[in-house]
Order: sequence, then structure tokens, then C-alpha cells
Amino acid sequence: MNLRSLDLNLLLVFDAVMAERNVTRAAERVGLSQPALSNALTRLRGHLKDELFVRSPDGMRPTPRALELSAPIHDALASLEQALD
Repeated sequence: MNLRSLDLNLLLVFDAVMAERNVTRAAERVGLSQPALSNALTRLRGHLKDELFVRSPDGMRPTPRALELSAPIHDALASLEQALD
């Protein structure tokens, strides 16, 4: 994947949905409206060619690909935050 074509803010959206397992709470966490977060998640799904999260009775259930990406994305975001502090 070419990182130049990816809005890196989408990784914050991914990390928030992974942590919250709820679109509304994830939107609050990153300071977006629920529709804006849903739109961002749709864009990320297109970039990664995977659903990433599917609705379930318990909230948003991560796909196997999302589970695979979760730790590396979370760690990368934490490293960036630490570097910029």
C-alpha cells in the first residue's frame, strides 16, 4: 500500500473502533460525529479491501484482518504520540 494515498487519520478511527467496538463511542473518542466516523471507516475499508468490522448484537465485531492489524496500528500510533510529546 502506498502511504501517500492513505489519510493517516483513518488509523486513529480504526484504533478507536477497535477499542470501543461501538461507532458512536469511537466517534466521541476521536472528536467526530457518528456519520463522519462511519464515512471514514468506509474509506479505510476501501483502502484495505476488507470490512474490518461487522455489526453484531455485541457491537462491532472485528474481522480476522482487523485483528491482525490491531496491535501494529495501535503500537505505531503510540510510538508517534510518544515521539511528538
